[in-house]
Amino acid sequence: MSGIILCQSKYGASKKYAEWISQETGFKIVETKKADIKDVEKYDTVILGGGVYASAIAGISFLKKNIDALKGKKIAVFCCGAAPYDDEILDILKKKNMKDKLAGIPCFYYQGMWDLEGMKFGDKTICKMYVKMLSRKDPSEVKAWERPFLEAKDKKCDWTDKKYIEPLVKMIKEE
Repeated sequence: MSGIILCQSKYGASKKYAEWISQETGFKIVETKKADIKDVEKYDTVILGGGVYASAIAGISFLKKNIDALKGKKIAVFCCGAAPYDDEILDILKKKNMKDKLAGIPCFYYQGMWDLEGMKFGDKTICKMYVKMLSRKDPSEVKAWERPFLEAKDKKCDWTDKKYIEPLVKMIKEE
């Protein structure tokens, strides 16, 4: 079995997960922006991973553009964001990113990192506004997956955990 991991990581969490998946599978990692479909289609298994920004999975456009060339391949997507795993989050991400020809492709969500000071200006501004909006909510209305944003605020947090990749790795290894 041959495979490739396409990864688009802005702040490091997706790259970290891609490296762990690579360690478990032996698949090489290629930055999604540098991937060439002619090379990618040579593999039996294609894993695409990226961060979540405003409910969009970074790098998913590569898969949307090239899905026809990947027919018959084992394909999976993983994404990560600051929120902890929640079925509601995964549902939102699937509805926005995994439509049409991507429907039915397994999608995995992993909790990533939070470093407000290390973020680019636009991301930092959006995140600060989001935290401010959450802090104005009645505490009883704050969802469990929103609480880490309120707790993290200006702190640097790394919630990545290798155990999250186990279901994806198991799926890859199943023939």
